[in-house]
Amino acid sequence: MNPDVVPRFLKSKFALRSSLAILAAALLLSIGRVGNAQPSPPPAMAEDQRMLPYIAPGQLVDIGGRHINMHCAGTGGPTVVLMGGLFSWSLVWYKTQPVIAHQTRVCAFDRAAYGFSDPAPQPQIISDVVEDLHKALHTGSITGPYVLVGHSLGGLEARVYAQRWPEDVVGMVLVDTSPAGEGLIDEAQPDFDEAAGRESYIAHLLHCASLARHGDFQQSNAEPSQELTNCSAVLPKDTPAAFKTVWPRFFTANYFEAKASLLWGLYNHQYDSADHHRLGAMPLVVLSIEHPWGYDNNTPAGERLDRSYGKIWNDLHADLARLSSQGVHRVIKQAGHEIQLDQPQAVIDAVDEVLRLLHTGAKP
Repeated sequence: MNPDVVPRFLKSKFALRSSLAILAAALLLSIGRVGNAQPSPPPAMAEDQRMLPYIAPGQLVDIGGRHINMHCAGTGGPTVVLMGGLFSWSLVWYKTQPVIAHQTRVCAFDRAAYGFSDPAPQPQIISDVVEDLHKALHTGSITGPYVLVGHSLGGLEARVYAQRWPEDVVGMVLVDTSPAGEGLIDEAQPDFDEAAGRESYIAHLLHCASLARHGDFQQSNAEPSQELTNCSAVLPKDTPAAFKTVWPRFFTANYFEAKASLLWGLYNHQYDSADHHRLGAMPLVVLSIEHPWGYDNNTPAGERLDRSYGKIWNDLHADLARLSSQGVHRVIKQAGHEIQLDQPQAVIDAVDEVLRLLHTGAKP
């Protein structure tokens, strides 16, 4: 239902981490008081070094006067291409890409204006993103064939790519993907506008673009400004200090405008055919979350939408799995929308399954 419409990349999970850290600190203080001893400060959290490779660009591919960032690792084939959701760029794969790189070459893609990629001359639509990816792969000598791994909006982009260049794609993993025309499907739900309408979110993105354009995201004392926090996400406690330093540079006016433009791609029927494009016997794994979507359950509309929408969402994913005779639909428990962050092993296993099928020709 919601392709990162609320910037939940890092946000929901890391809010939980923060709550647990606060709880642990409170318990330590309580134990200290009971024993009449001075409380010990909680131990410093070790930095997650897996994030550090994403502090700098990878391969900047010139696709005709501007550059697309492809963050690649590993060797071998087929090449796995990681495509993030509406909010995300290559960083969102930091828990999965290093593991996949032990098996084969894997490249994470930054859309124009995302991550380290240059902005396009104007905000893009979905077909523009797919064209950029095709140019970057072929101009950058990133050898195919490809297994496309698409999260949320990136899953729809993966299907559009496979429809346009079927000779390039030999396998696919769709991670809680957006269906084509998702916005129209959402709006058909009686409680959607009241519980989670998108009008205010588009206004928020344009407000953030204005703040970025006027330099209101400056940090002080290595802490992000409140304006940046409101427009981005809360980083996990174990984020390396070096990464925190570069965090504001990703949130440009072009980035927010690109998000707003791409969001509207889900409010038309232009890409519906990608959800009906037969994939033959292509290895395909479709991952869903167990409880879409967790709207505001404090409102009657939110509660009704939560009860009704989960089945619709997962039924749409089951339909996508049937595009291939080797398609598998799998529901992942204890995960939010960003399965690659909440349950990264589920994504790693799905990629491994696709690669195994390609190498051995075995049945799933």
